[in-house]
Amino acid sequence: GFKTLYTGTYIKREELFDRKFDIEHIIPQAVMFDDSYSNKTLETREANVAKGKMTALDYVLKTRGEQGAEQYKHIVQDLFNKKETRGKCRKLLMAGKDIPEDFLNRDLNDTRYISSKAREMLMEVTRIVVPTLGSITDTLREDWGLVDVMKDLNWDKYSALGLTETFRNRDGHEVRRIKDWSKRNDHRHHAMDALAVAFTRLEHTQYLNSLNARDEEGNFTGNMFALRTILKDGNGRFVAPLPSGELRALVKKRMEEILISIKAKNKVVTRSVNRAHGTTVRQSTLTPRTQLHNETVYGTQRQYATKLEKVDAKFNHDKIMTVASKVYREALLARLNEYGGDAAKAFGGKNSLAKNPIYLNEEHSRIVPEKVKTVTLQQVFTIRKAIDKDLKVDKVVDARIRAILQQRLDENGGKAEKAFGNLDENPIWLNKEKGIAIKRVTITGVSVATPLHHKVDKDGNALLDSDGNTMAADYVSTSNNHHVAIFADKDGNLQEHVVSYYEATARINAGLPVIDKDYNAHLGWKFLFTMKRNEYFVVSDPANGFFPEEMDLTDSSRYAEISKHLYRVQKLATKNYMFRHHLETNVDEVESLKNITFINIRSANGLKGLVKVRINHIGQIVSVGEY
Repeated sequence: GFKTLYTGTYIKREELFDRKFDIEHIIPQAVMFDDSYSNKTLETREANVAKGKMTALDYVLKTRGEQGAEQYKHIVQDLFNKKETRGKCRKLLMAGKDIPEDFLNRDLNDTRYISSKAREMLMEVTRIVVPTLGSITDTLREDWGLVDVMKDLNWDKYSALGLTETFRNRDGHEVRRIKDWSKRNDHRHHAMDALAVAFTRLEHTQYLNSLNARDEEGNFTGNMFALRTILKDGNGRFVAPLPSGELRALVKKRMEEILISIKAKNKVVTRSVNRAHGTTVRQSTLTPRTQLHNETVYGTQRQYATKLEKVDAKFNHDKIMTVASKVYREALLARLNEYGGDAAKAFGGKNSLAKNPIYLNEEHSRIVPEKVKTVTLQQVFTIRKAIDKDLKVDKVVDARIRAILQQRLDENGGKAEKAFGNLDENPIWLNKEKGIAIKRVTITGVSVATPLHHKVDKDGNALLDSDGNTMAADYVSTSNNHHVAIFADKDGNLQEHVVSYYEATARINAGLPVIDKDYNAHLGWKFLFTMKRNEYFVVSDPANGFFPEEMDLTDSSRYAEISKHLYRVQKLATKNYMFRHHLETNVDEVESLKNITFINIRSANGLKGLVKVRINHIGQIVSVGEY
């Protein structure tokens, strides 16, 4: 049989070839036949990459147009439009825009099972467990004014977005309202739900579940009337367990003290014990807990890169040798030799080119400019990519091919989908006379990569380059980082050391600790702390007199104050640290909420004033500093 990559469905070969249709026209580069049909083997990987996240119908429509899509629909309907496969047929003919965004039936069934199982487990430790509906707690929260508490707690945030308004109701009272309000933007809504459930009585459930219960004459039963008089006040609202003003004040105070705890995933590897089939020999291995690098494997090339640089104290002999102009290069070397090769003395302070120019002739009409062009040979990481609408032309390595692609793009008004779509019928020619078309190009990839292997000869000996170093091969991007270690150098400035999961795993395999606290110790660096995803930091606020390093952060009476300045590490990169406020449920980077819902620090020195804390599973600060 064979498998279509955009349907994920196996079809019997006999059943397929009984239907007389042009398979190469409908699903090009998307099927893989067994050896007996090797002449029909197509490039499955390219098709899978080209399809991406598109649905089957969208992919065929893009590659084969309306006519191909219609033929595809007939084929799918013929193959799958049976009672047992009708659901499959519907999904194969669904466009991306038609995929529903609401819960799937499977999700609802899972929720029902979880609820039933939770009640079953709770019955083992308590005598009565009463299940209730979300609509009941919604009604109680509204009548008791608890919804207003959540809005008060988030008012400042929404006000910064311009999503608040104040108006007078029909009674003449001034009312504040948040536009497009959703309690789910704050993790504390779970605590609010739990609070409403805790105050829900059996009478509430019985009354609300039986509102439609009437006698034969259509009137509410006597018991319902009795319950109503007990549970509701004169305005028809449910009576709060405490006076409403007192309840809201108490709830607001407790909600302000809540600290959200999210477990930090610090473990790098898991030790597994395996046994070979048919033997009793057991082998212990270390299994990484996450992806160590991205799937893409890059090649490498060396190319010249030019840059305009200011002549200063970093222009030592090696740096000067990269200057493109021979005249400027010789003049700079002469100045450097005058000061014994000390670049700081030759080009810094009073000898900077702005204060002490280097003249190139006796008339002093020509001087070495303050900025000179340098040329260096740099290593770039490359990958082959099929030409499509997502291609970035400026990343194409070959200058000639880049010019041809840019010309095609310009001819189509800069619309990549039109310029690079359907290349089978409208090819891009490298040499039309010889029939050579451009279908794939080499583009530059990531700026930093790590080699997976090293080149060896036929005898397994390592190959060396001209400098005597082993020749690396198969470069990959190391993907997500495990942690960033922060150090203080001898001058008191903060320095970083970014460690990827790849490097962390390699250290464990070598029997070394994950965190290298002695990194650059010979340069006077002193280890301070690490940052990992979902670890917590209290941020100082000098404008409001909040200095966490001067406080007892384990004092629970100060949690309400600490909560306003408590952030978790969301993501890490070199000199780019993103922190998210601990109460936030989404990760949107709305500029107007910067320093309110998130903080983006772009230098190691910007971390001064942050204090690392550890929060346990019940929201208590149990440790301050590195742990």
